[in-house]
Parts: sequence; structure tokens; C-alpha cells
Amino acid sequence: MDLGKGNPPDSDQAAAAPHLPFATPSENPAAASATGIEGLDFILHGGLPRSRPTLLRGGPGTGKTVFALTILCHGLINGEPGVLVTFDEAPQALLHHGKVLGLDLSQYTAQGKVRILDMRPIRGDVVTGETFELTAVLARIRHALEQTGAQRLVIDGIDGMEEAFIGTGTGLRNELSRIFDWLRECGRTTLITAGERTDFSRQYGVEDYVADCVIELKQELNNRSMSRLLRVIKKRGGGHESNEFPFLVDHEGIFVLPVTGTKLRSCAATQRISTGISGLDRMLGGQGPYLGGTLMYSGQSGTGKTTFAAHFAHAAFLRGENVLYVSFEEGAAELVRNQSSIGLDLNGCPNPGGTHPGKLLLKPILAAELGGEEHLLRVMRLVQRHQPSVVILDPVSALGNKLKEMNSKALMLRLLHMLKNQGVTTVITELLGDGSNEVSSLDISSMIDVWVKLIRREREGRLHRLLSVVKARGMATADYVSEFTLSGNGVTIQGGR
Repeated sequence: MDLGKGNPPDSDQAAAAPHLPFATPSENPAAASATGIEGLDFILHGGLPRSRPTLLRGGPGTGKTVFALTILCHGLINGEPGVLVTFDEAPQALLHHGKVLGLDLSQYTAQGKVRILDMRPIRGDVVTGETFELTAVLARIRHALEQTGAQRLVIDGIDGMEEAFIGTGTGLRNELSRIFDWLRECGRTTLITAGERTDFSRQYGVEDYVADCVIELKQELNNRSMSRLLRVIKKRGGGHESNEFPFLVDHEGIFVLPVTGTKLRSCAATQRISTGISGLDRMLGGQGPYLGGTLMYSGQSGTGKTTFAAHFAHAAFLRGENVLYVSFEEGAAELVRNQSSIGLDLNGCPNPGGTHPGKLLLKPILAAELGGEEHLLRVMRLVQRHQPSVVILDPVSALGNKLKEMNSKALMLRLLHMLKNQGVTTVITELLGDGSNEVSSLDISSMIDVWVKLIRREREGRLHRLLSVVKARGMATADYVSEFTLSGNGVTIQGGR
């Protein structure tokens, strides 16, 4: 069955495509073919080997077909015709999968820029005597390549050919070298997907040796939370990053952030900005923290951490800045309602008074829903998409044990690095347990520029709220503990010296 083409995203959507400043390692661009997945291109030092075969392997649900469709559509959008050969799913199913992800191949098939070949084995059609007619299959693919002028070729589920060899006297392993040699002769940038069936690598592992590039996808389950990981096993003729990299696959497509993709290259800003609380600004040298720094409010329940963070967000909003407020505990409507009780309007409407109206984007994310890595990747994607100048994470401690996992903690540190490298001012809140002795358990204080500790004391039948500045890099800070109150006018810090 031959089908045709896919719809590119509309121009507005393409123009608004998110962009993170990954500095792709230097490599000859003529030797690489961009995948359209920015993080993956960084990992591959430019992209897939041009005019050579790449093997993408992984178990069920790891995202092989999504990667394949994304890479094919990126070529189509950039004027590179393609051919998609399926040995696994029906063409109509692939078209449906692509449309769900915003990759509508039907338009491209109508224009003749892509063909989909249904090569699912039907043994009665492909077996003559005891010989599998591989030559006929390759000839059909070559005809489609020549007819479309394709520069990209995707072969999805090549291990689906295995059934056709049962009882034929030969085997898939014996033919893989022949297939890969034929692909090199064709001179197209080729992506081949294969599953990780039981003992498949042991039985047919020759594909790792004959492919010019091998990418492995896998799933890991830790504490009942699933993470997807990507690793480049080899890439002939060029370098690549060697670590395992977490990635997302959902209705918005693929998001890969390289673990080594955020080098410490931030600039030291000299501009100071207000926390939105004048008394706290006074305690931070009179002008507030530096632009692009990281500020943490930590304290027990009821000390006002969210209120302090909301003041910061509101002040930035009124300055005309874009603010991303990620709440791990409260829904957007609940957060707006609660902060309105102290006189803060967090409804996110454009600020009509500023020269450059700001926007406040509230994004609640249920902390118990996902693993720590997936949570942090979603935050990174929100930052990439909305390009805020201020990011609030409230409270990051809601991720609990997820951040104690080594990978999640490392990812949290890299998130803070990434935000700082982009000049984003970051505010995080941390809930301290009643038995914590007011000691932080996040173990990320090395990345914090300003640390404000909020304290709750009960004496003489009254609740007293106190604050102190634990650290504030590069600025003179108050060495005293101040009492503060919460009222309909917000936070008021008493006294001051």
C-alpha cells in the first residue's frame, strides 16, 4: 500500500517553536543530517550520519516510531522528500499516530513528497519455494526512492521481517549485512527501527556492528515511576555524547535535554531587582537580589513560603516581565484565590500599565503524578516554550523522595544551571518538616544565590513568624532576624536596622 505525505505544522506554530541555546559541538555540518529534535542533534554532534544507515532500537513504548516520524517530517518541512517503509504497523495507523503529534503526513503524500510502503510480511506472497524474496523488497524500496527523489528513508520495525524467514532455510541475521550494505549504496540518510524482543540482540545483534550509528531507547521503573532514557552507542566518523539522557514522549512530541548540554557560562549581572517586599529588599542590601540569580525560601508549614514567592512573581509581572509560576501543590484557581486574600492579583492578565506588558503563566503540575526526571523535563520544556524572565517552583520539595534519587537530583541541579545560563531569575520554595530542626534536605544549596529561611515560633499564646537571610552572594545582607506579618496588604516586615 502506497500512501503519500504529511502536513507540516502551521506557520504560526513553527514560528513559535521553542528554542534552548544548546551549543552543538563543532562538527562538519555536511556530514550530519539534522533530526529536528534539538537535544538529540546536540547529543549526536549535529545529527544522523548523512547518507548512511542509523539503527534506533528499543523495547515497546520507548518511542521508536515517534522518533522516526519526527525525523522524517523534519526533512519534509525542510524540502527533503522521504520514504517510509513499515514492517510493523499499517500505514493508516502511522498516519494517525503522526496526526496526533502534529505531524500530518497525508498532505505530503498527496503532493508526492513522501511514500509509505506497506511491507508487512504475508508469507504466502513473499516466499517462493524456500527462499524469501528480499531482492524484490529492496527493488520496491529503490523504486520509491527514485520516484520521490527521497533524501531520507525510514524503515520502521525491520525485525518484523523475522516471521517471513521462519521455515525458509535462511534467517534474518544472515541478511542484515546485505541490507545495510545496500542502504549505503543507495546514499540516503536512513533510520531503521528495531525492537528489543527477548534475546533479539543475542540472536540478531549483528545490526549493532553493521550500522554506522546506533541509538538505544529504554524505559526504567523506579519507585513505580517510569523514565525514558536515550543513549548513543556508536557513531562512525564523528563524535557523540556518551551519557544516558532522559526524554519525554507525549502529545506534544519529543523533548530531549542533554545532561551535558548546559555548560556553566552564565554572565554576572549587576542589575538588582525587587522581591516585591520592601522590608526584604532592605535586608538584601537595599536593592533586592541580582537579576538572573536563584533565590530559595525555606520554612515549615504556615510560614508563608508561597506568599513570598507570589510577591516576587507579582512584582516581576508589574515590571512587564514574563513569569512562569509552576505550582506542585495548588491548582491555578486555588492559588489565585488564596493570594487574593493578601491583596495579590495572580490572574495572569496582561499588565496594561507597562511599556512591555508582562504575562503571568500559572502551571500546576501534580507532584505525585510522574517521576522526578519527567517533572523536571516538563519544567524545562515550559521554560523553552514560554521564555520567561522569572521562574517560580513552588514547592520543589513536593517532589519528595523523587529528588533524592541521584538522577533526579542531578537533573534539578542542571535545571538551575540552565535557568541561570539563560539569565532567568529563579525562585524555589522548600517545605521543612516539623522535625527537621529547620535544616534543608534538598542538598542543592551550592546553586542557591540567596537563601531566606522562614521560621515559625509559638509563644505566649501567639504565633510569631520570623525570617533571616542565610546567604546572599555578592551583596551586603542583614545579620538580624526580623519578624513579619501576613495581612490583607501582603507581607510586612517589622523593624529593621
